[in-house]
Amino acid sequence: MLYRFLLALLLVVLSAPGAAEELRNSDYTWKTIGKGLSFTRLEVLDRREIVESLAVVRIDPDFNSFRVYHGAPRRISDWWQVTNAPVIFNGSYFTRAWQPCGLVIIDDKTYGPLHNAAMRGMFVAEPRGVSPDLPRATILDLTARPINVKNLPWTQGLMSFPLLLDSRGRIRVKQTELMAQRTIICTDRQGNILVIHSAGDFFSLYELAGFLKNSSLDIDLALNLDGGSKAQLLINTPDFSFASPSYLEQSARAFFDAEALLLPTIIGVFPRQE
Repeated sequence: MLYRFLLALLLVVLSAPGAAEELRNSDYTWKTIGKGLSFTRLEVLDRREIVESLAVVRIDPDFNSFRVYHGAPRRISDWWQVTNAPVIFNGSYFTRAWQPCGLVIIDDKTYGPLHNAAMRGMFVAEPRGVSPDLPRATILDLTARPINVKNLPWTQGLMSFPLLLDSRGRIRVKQTELMAQRTIICTDRQGNILVIHSAGDFFSLYELAGFLKNSSLDIDLALNLDGGSKAQLLINTPDFSFASPSYLEQSARAFFDAEALLLPTIIGVFPRQE
């Protein structure tokens, strides 16, 4: 009798509304949008219900280079007019004076503070010279590997926080109730750079870290960039275009808050000229 009672109780608990299944991603296919450049939409499923949709750009650094830009704040479409980059996405956090909260490196020039203890990760790209030991683009875990800016071999980079996932698969962000639009930059275990963008506000950072850890994207490290209205992604290639937020939503936001979409720092992706 006790066995039957415990079994019945277990079935009730498992079927209760609060005992939701773990979030998972839908099946997906990559669309080639350039050499070493792919795009997909990743649906996030809770049971069988779609609760969020993520735009994912997969970038092979062997065929694509990265450049960081910092200057007068512009809308992302205006940054495209300046850079003509096939892929553009927002950078990290900045002050009310539009200055970086963490270190930004552009062609060996530095912007923002050289040290900020809050920064937990750094995206770096384009090492000087050619070395088989140095990735052309990667993410540094600043807790595990403090850096000396003077000896940093990469010419492009920016710091941000928090680091969502480290190389040991550990979630490195605390659980909060804050949900917002997100832009995440990741490395996968094949050496690609993944830019993941959520246009909705379904995820907290902790929940997003857990989802990415269990996803089929094979993520190594994941670093959060700026979020909310600053989370933006723009793609313009000869065969593919994508904007998030959409141009219509951008116009609506700008009508109510002219500064909501302005970005002082962005990262551009370009076909490698080699």
